[in-house]
Amino acid sequence: MSLMWRLGIEQIKENVTMARGTKFTEQDRLAIMLELLSRKESFAAIRRKWDISETYAYKLRDRALQSLRESIGRSASGPILEVQALRRKVAELERLCGEQALTIRQLGTGGR
Repeated sequence: MSLMWRLGIEQIKENVTMARGTKFTEQDRLAIMLELLSRKESFAAIRRKWDISETYAYKLRDRALQSLRESIGRSASGPILEVQALRRKVAELERLCGEQALTIRQLGTGGR
């Protein structure tokens, strides 16, 4: 299982616990969410199977999608920030290297 998928599942689990007063356990709600997202069965079939309302099914699906979006955004921003920092460092080193090359050239021509 990929890291982003595990992060998404963890985020879904956090959001699942926010629902109150339902007859489903956290595991049940997670199973419903995964079934809704997988689309192996129709939306109506999943609703009938779990005996849930259309509104509740959409809420679960929307929470799962939002959690996945957030987890993907979090995990994707780390490498992006690292790449940006490395690009700044490379630019700084290139500038320093250029300055040193100019200094060496000036010293070489000034001594003749």
